[in-house]
Amino acid sequence: MWIIMGLVAALATLFGGITPAGWAAPFTAPGTTPDYFETPNWANSPPLTKFVDGLPNLCSAGTNSLGQCIPVAVADITTFPGSDYYEIELNEYTERMHSELPATKLRGYRQTNAGAPANQFHYLGPLIIATKDRPVRIKFTNSIPPTSKLFLPVDTSIMGSGEYMIDYDPITKLPITPISGMFSENRATLHLHGGRTPWISDGTPHQWTAPVGDTSGYSKGISVQYVPDMWFDASGNVQLSTACTDAADCISKGFSNNPGDGKLTFYYTNQQSARLMFYHDHAMGITRLNVYAGEAAGYLITDPTETALQAAGTIPPMADTIPLIIQDKTFVNPATITTTDPTWAWGTVAPTPFTPPATVMGQGMNPQLGDLWWPHVYMTAQNPFTPDMSGANPLGRWHYGPWFNPPTLLCGSGPNIVTPWCVTHAAVPNVYYDPACDPATSPTGFCQPPQMPGTPDVSWGAEAFLDTMTVNGTAYPTATLQPKTYRLRILNASHDRFLNLQLYVAANKTGPTTPGAGTPVFTGTPAELTEVAMISAAARPLCTATFTADCVCDPSTGNSPAGCIPANWPSDGREGGAPDPYTSGPAMIQIGSEGGFLPGPALLTNQPVQWIQDPTLFNVGNVMQQNEGGGTLFLGPAERADIIVDFTNFAGKTLILYNDAPTAFPALVPQYDYYTGAPDRTDIGGSPAIPAGVGPNIRTVMQIVVAGTGGTAPVNDYNPATLAALEAAFASTPTVPGVFAASQDPIVVGQAAYGTGAGNTSAYNVAFPSTFPNWGISNIFSTSLSFMKPDGTLVSNYPMLPKAIHDEMGGTFDDYGRMSAKLGLEVLNSNAALSTFSMQTYVDPATELVSPGKVQFWKITHNGVDAHPIHFHLFDVQVINRVAWDGFMRLPDANELGWKDTVRMAPLEDTIVAFRPIVPQVPFVLPESYRPLNPTQPLGSTMGFGQLDPLTGAALEPLQTNVMANFGFEYVWHCHILSHEENDMMRSIIFKVKDHLGVASASNWYLDTNGNGTWNGSSTDKLITFTAPVADATKVSGDWNGNGTTSAGAYKAGVWYLDLNGNGIWDGAAIDGQFSFGGGIAGAVPVTGDWTGTGSTKLGVFANGKWYLDLNGNRVWNGTATDALYNFGGGQAGAIPVTGDWNGNGKTKVGIYVAGKWYLDLNGNG
Repeated sequence: MWIIMGLVAALATLFGGITPAGWAAPFTAPGTTPDYFETPNWANSPPLTKFVDGLPNLCSAGTNSLGQCIPVAVADITTFPGSDYYEIELNEYTERMHSELPATKLRGYRQTNAGAPANQFHYLGPLIIATKDRPVRIKFTNSIPPTSKLFLPVDTSIMGSGEYMIDYDPITKLPITPISGMFSENRATLHLHGGRTPWISDGTPHQWTAPVGDTSGYSKGISVQYVPDMWFDASGNVQLSTACTDAADCISKGFSNNPGDGKLTFYYTNQQSARLMFYHDHAMGITRLNVYAGEAAGYLITDPTETALQAAGTIPPMADTIPLIIQDKTFVNPATITTTDPTWAWGTVAPTPFTPPATVMGQGMNPQLGDLWWPHVYMTAQNPFTPDMSGANPLGRWHYGPWFNPPTLLCGSGPNIVTPWCVTHAAVPNVYYDPACDPATSPTGFCQPPQMPGTPDVSWGAEAFLDTMTVNGTAYPTATLQPKTYRLRILNASHDRFLNLQLYVAANKTGPTTPGAGTPVFTGTPAELTEVAMISAAARPLCTATFTADCVCDPSTGNSPAGCIPANWPSDGREGGAPDPYTSGPAMIQIGSEGGFLPGPALLTNQPVQWIQDPTLFNVGNVMQQNEGGGTLFLGPAERADIIVDFTNFAGKTLILYNDAPTAFPALVPQYDYYTGAPDRTDIGGSPAIPAGVGPNIRTVMQIVVAGTGGTAPVNDYNPATLAALEAAFASTPTVPGVFAASQDPIVVGQAAYGTGAGNTSAYNVAFPSTFPNWGISNIFSTSLSFMKPDGTLVSNYPMLPKAIHDEMGGTFDDYGRMSAKLGLEVLNSNAALSTFSMQTYVDPATELVSPGKVQFWKITHNGVDAHPIHFHLFDVQVINRVAWDGFMRLPDANELGWKDTVRMAPLEDTIVAFRPIVPQVPFVLPESYRPLNPTQPLGSTMGFGQLDPLTGAALEPLQTNVMANFGFEYVWHCHILSHEENDMMRSIIFKVKDHLGVASASNWYLDTNGNGTWNGSSTDKLITFTAPVADATKVSGDWNGNGTTSAGAYKAGVWYLDLNGNGIWDGAAIDGQFSFGGGIAGAVPVTGDWTGTGSTKLGVFANGKWYLDLNGNRVWNGTATDALYNFGGGQAGAIPVTGDWNGNGKTKVGIYVAGKWYLDLNGNG
């Protein structure tokens, strides 16, 4: 060890320098190894003055003083009659985002087939306004210079952003001589977030293009497909729909669906109700960076229901509708970054090369004011060698597996330390370690430890909580509004910051605003009114007849004197206090979410965030739901809200849009909480103390100045007539459907909140059950759900599929020991003795298989620490309820009812969602997604796979390898904290719209894997030779593993031979499966089906009217206490057994066919 460490000390001069002041922090600079223990490797924005720049609105309303506005795209309605056509280009540009900053370098979009302003680059533009059921078509061109480097740190260890090696053509999928290279940093695509889009246009992670002139050797993603009825000439010019009569004619004229290098096409159906969506990048490995750089813009769908509400005056008109797209960013401050983040090497000007060692911090850096900043050093929370024996790294941010318990050990470092329970890169010798350093004599009392993390340099970070709030691309904007009602369309477009939005009357920055500092001043100029008045969050006694000051209102006794503190106001002693409740601004009336209009309007009064503090509850520390008093308007990343706010009674007042959601959510990390009056946190890698009037600040989002005078500013004010009109419009009567029922797809589960009765929405004129068993609510041990549908039909015991989230270190990690949240499955039949998660990577074989119109319930259990905003591509989902692991059930908030595409999922709770997959209707035939599981690696590689059996959680044997797979219509579900998504919290969904053909002859199986209905030979389709080791076996097939892939099998005399590894070969019982089920039953005929609706095909036999079904899926007959023996078809001579999901509840049921008649077990009771 001493020899190694001495070598480390000698090598230190090659990686950095030791400061001359003894053993102080080493000098580091671009190109040197980061210092993980004495340097924050973080940055903060300069102290920008708040609320000096106007809020950008649509360009039709003009620009702000910075020249900012949001362009609206102009539809070409002639090229494709019946569709809106846009040509969207991506490139680099600059735009000022605050008057105290120069122009910031960005990447974003403009429309090239229109005039100004749509053809100009503006942040968050161009906004596309679409109409329900009228398609939008797009030609997308990536015009980023091919030699350009992304001006943000790219971690090439993240799959899809670094090296590739493939032995197949990404276009044809045919074998080629292996090639290798590096993926371009300039790849991009478009994903319409929330769109009901055909898979070829979904913009999934493998549907990207590099720009024209790319030399990487891998210029388009392996799943790229082109819209089949859009044609282009050799120069990429679009052709009118009348240019040719059919596909053959187009081809004969030299036209192609491929618009050329650097170009993609998209078709959006808009077959959904009015709603706010957005389109953004989704390229594998760099989504988080591209979106942060500016690759995102708004997308609105309008429909007749919305138009009617506007015409009736029930909701404000378009002229009084304001988009608010909220993000957090950090801007480079050259005055500080060389000290706090001295290895920063990105932005608009590259570092000046120098010869190591560095002699000053940040040597060679050329930081530019206003550049975007992004974390790039994985700062470990642990330091097991720290002299104070705390084991903590004060500057740390994320857990590190090798220094956690149980540790993630280096693969091969011990006899049983093997994949998947190990890492390929563990801790390494610290190049800054000096064995002669003594903490007792060191000026700082600190010595560098002998080890440092073996994480990459540059490294991904688990989150990037940034310090400056922007709205519509402006840092801390101000907006002047009239004293009337407005409609605000809000999108949380932050990378990972949750929001709890409230409105408060602004306090003067020149007066006291922090708890105990004195009496705040609420008069002054808008430039002075920048703060929210805060009071202590201390516990207070209840008010009494004699105790009337600084006490908690007690309505139960009538003791609520003027100035008393509401009982639901924070009393947890939080640092910085809570807003003064008597400065609360207008209330919000929410009418829509990302799924469009809600079942009914939700009144949201201003409420600071509150945590569950009852220590007897298992999920203590989680943020309370809004309906429990936990907050006001919660929005996770990618969630949207459609709200109405009446400013009439606030004429002449200035308001602050305020956010106090914890970061991370739900656990508050102090160095990410930037607010007025926050103390100096530089000792833990945070910012200096924050004074009033300037940033960094994530609490004071924007300022609203209400014109006029004389407003009385009632607390939580709203117009009761407005709310009553909305409630009347949204409620259904016996003869007239309300807004939700008329414009939205029917919900899956009827719950009391959707029906008639006091306190309910009356979205449907139905009295839904409100008590067990048909109440449509899951408890902690439920595996199925009983409920009433909106049409009054009762559904009993519909199965729920067990899914899982896991983000705790020690249980899930990447190859470098970094935190890595994952999605997966909860192992079936988990119990008190066995509760197991089988976490899966993105490239692992798909375990989510859905079919058109077939409802699925997912019970997603979350073992971890973070709340995750889970986004579902294509499908809107209905939030059924949440249930903590201690069994306490929580119904959705009123603004979570209806349909959503992004759902907050809290730790130590199960979140239950339901969805009904709908096939987008398109005027062309869609291919299927047929590609390698891991498109970055050659076939046969094991790299990137989790190597866990999805059904048991055990290590896979043999290991999963990269193979070609059919994903049907391919979509994904993932966390919308984009750093989580990309490492590796995303899974494929197979939308199985159609079955494929196949024939078996003797020992050969001919399978139409590409789904074109033609045998194309074994190089494209599949020829397998699965042969049971017995003669004359009956061939069977099924999805034995529940992974969406049908595999071969055989049955004879009670013995089943199943191709469990799916390679099409009988590999023997040790690898494949040989099971005895049905032995000894004379005349038994094999039957298969998903008897319990859990996603995998199970075994069964039929003989003489009796059905023996393997309900628990262990492929052994366990008797009727566990499995099923049905009498269905007895006495029917010549009965042929048939199986199917006759009523669409997800379970396979039995039936017989006799002499032209079908006898079907519709209720499934056997």
